[in-house]
Amino acid sequence: MKVFILALLVAAAGNYDVSIADDDKIIGGQLTSPGDLPYIVNLKRFGSLMCGGSILSANWAMSAAHCNAAAASLTVTAGDYSLSNNDGTEQASSVVRTVPHPQYNSNTMENDIMLLQLSSSISQNSHVTFATLPAAFNDPAVGTVCKVSGWGNTQIVGSNYPDKPYSVQVPIISNSDCNNAYGGGIYDGMMCLGLLGTGGKDSCQGDSGGPVVCNGAVHGVVSWGIGCAYPDYPGVYTRVSHYISFINSYV
Repeated sequence: MKVFILALLVAAAGNYDVSIADDDKIIGGQLTSPGDLPYIVNLKRFGSLMCGGSILSANWAMSAAHCNAAAASLTVTAGDYSLSNNDGTEQASSVVRTVPHPQYNSNTMENDIMLLQLSSSISQNSHVTFATLPAAFNDPAVGTVCKVSGWGNTQIVGSNYPDKPYSVQVPIISNSDCNNAYGGGIYDGMMCLGLLGTGGKDSCQGDSGGPVVCNGAVHGVVSWGIGCAYPDYPGVYTRVSHYISFINSYV
């Protein structure tokens, strides 16, 4: 459930050509194959898809703080592919507790990161591999193309949720350019990806908490944006390298 800035959503939708990616999954992405995303998990609430995430260790996963809900209502599944069918590769676990960042701010979306402690251990195999994280404050360069993945909405306007995960390749843009695009509100603990002036490639609602992989490591967590894939509004993600100390204090 990538968070939208709703005050501008209707106006933005009226100004942009929304036909550019209506037939694509995630937004402007490609269907993955089983085993392509061994680090990805999905987060379900009472059995319904709510968010994505990354598996960090046998008993810990990572998602976005805005995906937080009562632990007893949540299930984390690694090794999943089709949401509607049993692939035979799934490893599901209930959640013992959620640990949103203590300074998460739902108004500014700062520190939008959360850890989930799992009740059952997740094993690594050909379909499940613990995510590689970056070193603290070690960030990829502006222009680096990263892969964003999830089971989220496939349409810029309206909704269509795929049964299988899709991925999209999107470049990093500078926080300065992103801050200018949004008129402020981009903080050091955030990173932005998108095609400024073009649009058409982005994460969307339902992808929240999912991984952004750059140079083989999970550098981002899907967080927020104005709509999805609009030319003037890149996607905004939590910058994982700024939270390594927080992660290491639990995982």
